[in-house]
Amino acid sequence: MYIPFPWNLPVTLAANALEFFLLGTWFFYLVLSLRGFFKRSARKSDPAPLRRFAVLVPAYNEENVIGLVLESLKKMSYPAELFDIYMVADHCTDNTAGIARAAGAGVIEYGGDLPAGKGYAICRATDEILALGGYDALCYFDADSLAHPDFLTGMSAHLNRGETAIQGNEIPKNPHHNWLTRTLFVSQVIFNNFYQYPKHFFGFSATLHGKGMCFTPELMRKFPWDGDCLTEDIEMQMRLVRAGVRVYFAPDAIVYDEVPADLREHFHRSVRWAVGALETARRHTAGLWLRAARKLDYRAFETALRLTQTYRFMLAACMTALLFANQGHFNLLVWIFNHPHGARLTIKLLNWLPLGLYPTAALLIDGTSLAYGVYYLVMILMSIVLVIPIYIGALQLKRRRRWHRTAHTSLTAIHEIVGERP
Repeated sequence: MYIPFPWNLPVTLAANALEFFLLGTWFFYLVLSLRGFFKRSARKSDPAPLRRFAVLVPAYNEENVIGLVLESLKKMSYPAELFDIYMVADHCTDNTAGIARAAGAGVIEYGGDLPAGKGYAICRATDEILALGGYDALCYFDADSLAHPDFLTGMSAHLNRGETAIQGNEIPKNPHHNWLTRTLFVSQVIFNNFYQYPKHFFGFSATLHGKGMCFTPELMRKFPWDGDCLTEDIEMQMRLVRAGVRVYFAPDAIVYDEVPADLREHFHRSVRWAVGALETARRHTAGLWLRAARKLDYRAFETALRLTQTYRFMLAACMTALLFANQGHFNLLVWIFNHPHGARLTIKLLNWLPLGLYPTAALLIDGTSLAYGVYYLVMILMSIVLVIPIYIGALQLKRRRRWHRTAHTSLTAIHEIVGERP
């Protein structure tokens, strides 16, 4: 394709700059992920002195599952006098609050004319807990999640190291239900082993997941929740990193989360997350890049790089268009593929080896049957098929501001996962 002067130079520069950025991002995360293949040394720390916790569980009409999360919290192997459980009833119209009271949890009613939504509810509830005082940290769970018996013991040890924002180790609680839960389980195992853990090892900021989170009261006073965002956890993470606060990962503080067993539920949840990611990217991408440049903050750099991937579909489309428009001129990707000795074979290996290598290694580390590796291929195929529908659905939801509520149907209890404990 011939581009007349003076446009050929700007198009060539733009094409190669975008190719360099996308190739560099891919290579950065590939190198980062390699740490997941090596032996990980557990950092020993004493949970004493034991910290005092407030555990908050926001819920909206969750009478089917609320008893299970409260049971797991009450069964934690942590002194009962050192933690209090609060269920935040967000405009509940069923018996969720009654079940919570019967289970011995404190109930914070949030309703009436107040705006509905998890972000608003936990913001108001957090203010009430902070006003009570007497807690060393606040932990957050979802109604469909479960706490490992040693969760608070692990968090106490991390707080003793001076950490102020901590994300627990999230694991699906219903991985064997059907093909979709197995697929999402394999995806989470790979994410934990080849993204979350390597970031933790190299000192980057962990990714917040909405449940299994722990913050000090001082941090919560300075950074209140933003109820306006559909993904308040991601939005909180970006504000913390922009302020120079690291979110730590706690591999030893495990939280079990329900993954959708229905493809429609998975699609609706993905659309909601996509909208929240787009909103968060709009608010924070530029600020993160600025902090990374001005402060030479490598955590801000990685977080900005990750957040920019929210626009990967548009970036890939732009790169494709520029590749076509820049034919006949220098293209970085074309040069790399054609010129260095062995480049074609190397690129093919780097693209195809992960299809078997990453799921195999992740499943071996997790102790799961290697037969589950086939679901990694299902995950890739499902991602390719759903990427455009999710993007279109996100644009529509962004305009309507009405989202589909995820149904929680898994009735897995904590003893079914970790066994009965004395």
